[in-house]
Amino acid sequence: MTIRADQEWHWLTGPVPPELSPLLTDWLYERGSMTERLRRHCRDFRVEVRAQADEMELEPALAERLGSTRAFCREVLLYCDDVPWIYASSLYSRASLDACPALAGLGQKALGELLFEQPGLARSQFEFAGLGPEQQAALARRIGLPLAADFLLWGRRSTLRAGGAQVLVTELFLPRARAYQEQYS
Repeated sequence: MTIRADQEWHWLTGPVPPELSPLLTDWLYERGSMTERLRRHCRDFRVEVRAQADEMELEPALAERLGSTRAFCREVLLYCDDVPWIYASSLYSRASLDACPALAGLGQKALGELLFEQPGLARSQFEFAGLGPEQQAALARRIGLPLAADFLLWGRRSTLRAGGAQVLVTELFLPRARAYQEQYS
C-alpha cells in the first residue's frame, strides 16, 4: 500500500485561522486554476513529477469521497522561475480515468491545464492544513526537497469534478511561495 504525503495531515473544514495574512488567505481560497495564478507571477512556470502510483488502496474516508476503494496518485512540484512554490498531489479513480483518459498522459503538464478546460467544472469546499516541523520534515524526505521553514506551511485540498471525472487535489504552499510574503516578512 502506498502512503501519500498528505495522508496524515490534520485537515480542517471551515474558515482558515484569522491570524493568517490576507495574501495567504487569498491564495488558499483561490477558486480558479492555481496553474493560471502561478503563471501570472512568474516568467517561467514548470511542473516536475515527483511520484506516480498505479492504483493504490484508499482509506475509507477517501474511498467514500472518490466513490472507489482504489485510486491513482500523482505528486508534483510546481515551479515559478526555478523556485518550487507548490507541492501538489492528485487522486483519481479508474472511473475518473475512463471518463477523462488524458489524466494518464499528463507528463510534465499541470493538472489544472487539463481540468480547467473542461466544461461544467465544479469544485468542492476547501479543507485546510497547517504543517509543523515534523510534517515538513516527513514531506521533505518524501519529495527530496529541503524544507526549513520556521513557520507553519499551509495547504488546501478540494475535489474537482468535470465530465464524469473527479479528482481530489491537494496543494501545499512551500516556504518561498509568494503566498507567505505578508505572513512572515
